[in-house]
Amino acid sequence: MSKNKILILKNDRAGDLFTSLPLISSLINPKNTIKIYLSELNIGFSFFFEKLKVQLVKFDLSFIQKINIFLDIYNNKYNSIYILSPKSFYFLLPLFFRNIKFYAIVYNSDKNLRPSSFLRKFLYKYEILYRNTLNKNNYQNIQTKLINNEDFIDMNYSNINIPIINSKLKDLLPDKFILFQFRYNFFEELGWSINEFDILIKNILTKYDFILFSSDIENNTKSKFYNDYFLKNYSIIDTTNFKKYINNNKNVFYLKNINSINLFHLLNESEINLAKHGIFTHISFFHKKKSHNLFNFKINTKEDIIHQKISFSEWYKGMNLNFSFLNNDLKKASKKILKNI
Repeated sequence: MSKNKILILKNDRAGDLFTSLPLISSLINPKNTIKIYLSELNIGFSFFFEKLKVQLVKFDLSFIQKINIFLDIYNNKYNSIYILSPKSFYFLLPLFFRNIKFYAIVYNSDKNLRPSSFLRKFLYKYEILYRNTLNKNNYQNIQTKLINNEDFIDMNYSNINIPIINSKLKDLLPDKFILFQFRYNFFEELGWSINEFDILIKNILTKYDFILFSSDIENNTKSKFYNDYFLKNYSIIDTTNFKKYINNNKNVFYLKNINSINLFHLLNESEINLAKHGIFTHISFFHKKKSHNLFNFKINTKEDIIHQKISFSEWYKGMNLNFSFLNNDLKKASKKILKNI
């Protein structure tokens, strides 16, 4: 008996990948053979997909990669394709492959439909995310509605590979700690810099004996400036080589060379996770771990409030998030954070 061939187009960001895990896990069974496209931004979490064929493409597809994807579909005769990354190119594919069942998440806003009403006619099944009104379900739950039989929706991730933490990494960790994500863009949007970071760390130490923190992985001048400072002024846990270096800040550890799998484990080992909403939020939700999520929306008009409520409903509705809205007042921000961690 031939197997059902499925292609999943998921070359987007890491946090987005976690919202798709229940759907992907639901599709994994002995009757299906599955290939998944991931991007440079989420390929680090490919350890979930030992049972799948994984293909790396860019987040922003090159012309050659578009051709290769087209040829892949033409040559492999997939039965079903799931468009889980809203690239305009993907929504054109059903025009050329009429015998394939295309499933997709589509988007409605006041200004346009993505894809258009015309292109939606060629999709076998789609669910709508709204950018102009509150969503009844968040992005993760909307994706699971693409499954034809609700009895097979796997919200427990039973069909994906969930690795255990490396014992060498675990041995480096304090018994209890808070995990904090530093993102320089977030700090700079608040008008904060190194001085505010140091003060915030000192404030958090009034509630927790140990702090572990990661920083941006981008390779640019600003991230290098911050990362060099952290290496010189804080103790270090090298999560790649499994080594620990202690300096004067013996209770605060900068996570050098943190990769996706080790970050995944550390978010499960901590007492609480503190970060701007995003990847930490989604991995914490996956692990059912406590997290406190930071927002810095700029609210100037009533329309701004409505927009942010809609955005929140898209990503986080029903997740019972613990969160704070911050502005550039570090003293007030610290009080809000300390109250909630």
